[in-house]
Amino acid sequence: MKWLKKAGYVLCLLVFLLLTLGPFVWAFILSITPEHAMLAKSTALLPEVVTWKNYLELFGGSRKGQLLFAGIANSLKAVGMTLLVGIPICLMSAYTLSRMEFKGRKFIRNLLLITMVIPVMATIIPLFRIFVARQLLDNVFWLSLVYVSSYLPMITWLMSNYFSTIPKELEEAAVIDGCGRLAVFMRIFLPISYPIILSAALIIFLNTWNQFQIPLILASSVGTKPVAIVVSEFMTKDSIQYGLTAAAGIITVIPPAITALIFRKFLISGMMRGSVKG
Repeated sequence: MKWLKKAGYVLCLLVFLLLTLGPFVWAFILSITPEHAMLAKSTALLPEVVTWKNYLELFGGSRKGQLLFAGIANSLKAVGMTLLVGIPICLMSAYTLSRMEFKGRKFIRNLLLITMVIPVMATIIPLFRIFVARQLLDNVFWLSLVYVSSYLPMITWLMSNYFSTIPKELEEAAVIDGCGRLAVFMRIFLPISYPIILSAALIIFLNTWNQFQIPLILASSVGTKPVAIVVSEFMTKDSIQYGLTAAAGIITVIPPAITALIFRKFLISGMMRGSVKG
């Protein structure tokens, strides 16, 4: 019976790896396969001849390579602005909802849960009309504010639940010593909250990097298009360069993959701590 359970675990693990890593492996194989070999009548999974032409073209200063790295720079700008604006707002909101008593506090907490289920496409048209009326299109800062508004409910909820687990005795002792609310927040909550802060930052980074629908409507210029939009435009109605598109996709995945691997411990621990009921 034990070997049957073990075999089941191994099988589930193999299926999981196939579904998660399979697309990336296949994209890499396509990126090093000559274009003519992709359309050849063959059942071989691996290319007979390996070519690095697609990567050399992207890193060699070609127009598509310049567009790709401009998109990566735009994504990094959006990530940086979203983090600089979003993390402080989420921290202050979470602390207020978890520690301060005021009328309507529970209603606001419940409202946060409701806003999480509102689909992006339900708000993108009103946002577009506002951006057009106020001439805010193709602006990374205002685009980042839209990202902040979309992440704010979930991140605030996680942080609020985490803050609720911190013993109130620590806060009360600091207040007795003459510390104000801001001092308590800076001296007590921030030093012991770095796991949830790093977890929130990583969630924001990964989600901002993968944004497609929102910038597709609100960012159309070369100076603001994120990398996801740029890579999608490698495929046109006239031609599709499969190898080049696959190579661009592999390059695009590297920054978030490395970041997630480095900070995976904080992502898991932060989400586990923030998932407890406040």
